[in-house]
Amino acid sequence: MKTRKGSAGATFLNQDIQKLRPGILFFLLAALSASPLWAGPWMLDAGQGFVSASATIRQSEADQWRHEFSYFGEYGLSDQLTLGLDLNQNDRASGHALLFARVPLVRRRSALALALTVSAGGAHDQGAWNGLYRVTLSSGYSYETKNGSGWTSVDATYELRSALEGATWKLDGTLGWNSPGALSPMLQIETSKTAGKPLSYAIIPSLRYRVSDHQEVVLGLEYKEADQRSLGLKVALWHRF
Repeated sequence: MKTRKGSAGATFLNQDIQKLRPGILFFLLAALSASPLWAGPWMLDAGQGFVSASATIRQSEADQWRHEFSYFGEYGLSDQLTLGLDLNQNDRASGHALLFARVPLVRRRSALALALTVSAGGAHDQGAWNGLYRVTLSSGYSYETKNGSGWTSVDATYELRSALEGATWKLDGTLGWNSPGALSPMLQIETSKTAGKPLSYAIIPSLRYRVSDHQEVVLGLEYKEADQRSLGLKVALWHRF
């Protein structure tokens, strides 16, 4: 679907940017003045696991409501190998199911982390499934201060879909802070470029609420520009075991 032009679309975008600007600035400053929690370049210890379930509801520029559900789970098979499952469903229109394996490229327990993740599975469009393959190079840095700990990570992904002729390149970044209290901020920026299509991106500032030592509830706003502009509310539950 093409982006609708005109004053209504411009007003929608301007209002959304005005609403998001203070929150984005706050989370960005907090994260920059800021330990990995999931995925990225960090490996899980043998026998440890992490799962995340999330739901997003968004309103598009064309006043359409959409919903998206995601599940992410990973398990440390050994100190040098993490296996996982990545599921996603966008309305009834599209989705994917992937199995992945991650291996470290540098010595574990160092402040700077580097890892390679290979994923394979399928993606569907209107119920028609085709192969989906990804290779992701992830790097990250974590540190601690007397007031908490912080991390930043960057993921570069090369993606192939058997239903498409061209490849997709993705570059995602995360900034996070673990405060001593129950609330901690996080900012994610996701970009994607497929051959023959314009660049798409999403900006997701979030607040994490620590329920226990093993669980967190994440509430975030997502501004996304892909086939059309949209603003969404994302809720996720993280569980470590």
